[in-house]
Amino acid sequence: MYPDPLGEPGFFVIGIEKLFSYCSDWHQQNQVNPLVRQYQAVLDSLLRSHPELTECATHCVECGIRFLTHPRNAGRINLRCPFGCGRHHRRRRCNERVAKHYATPHGRRKKKQLNARRSRAGSVATPPESDGMPPPIEPDEPIGNRSPGESEAVPTLTLDGITLDESTISSSGMLPHLRMLVALIEGVRLDRQQLVDCLLRALRQHSIVRRRRVDYVLAFLNQHPP
Repeated sequence: MYPDPLGEPGFFVIGIEKLFSYCSDWHQQNQVNPLVRQYQAVLDSLLRSHPELTECATHCVECGIRFLTHPRNAGRINLRCPFGCGRHHRRRRCNERVAKHYATPHGRRKKKQLNARRSRAGSVATPPESDGMPPPIEPDEPIGNRSPGESEAVPTLTLDGITLDESTISSSGMLPHLRMLVALIEGVRLDRQQLVDCLLRALRQHSIVRRRRVDYVLAFLNQHPP
């Protein structure tokens, strides 16, 4: 049995990622700001209980949001947040490299060959003949031991309008970041599937609802008075 080292912060991180939009003030927008405030309050609490991680807390060079980075990156001021700024930057740089490559004579020849190959592949793939009749409708089959019409209850968690379920957690781009957090905070190295299992177990238990939302807001306001 693996520990459950993530708890509420893990769900906050995934939820914030789902609301990311590439602009400098994305985390201050109305929909995402309440969730970010709660996340920052949890991060403050985490740093109080793990003061050795204080130097790992940094700000995104593009949007300014605070997050934890690996100790080998401590002190760097050119880091981008894992919520989306880092991925957007890498994608932009990749597109620039591709455009630069295709601007060279070798790149133009290669692009021409790729376009010709796609053109030939498209001409070979022809749609199947149809007699004008619609395809037959297959009868629905029961799933497992359930009868038609019945469905298994899927655990979900709603955070300020964002619904997290098994699909969104398993496909989240924040899993590598969460693996790093688990290693830093708990000293436990989990692979991707072990991490997903921990999150899904916590999701089924709905551990996050054990603490009222107002508690996070009050904690944040106590730490950052007006």
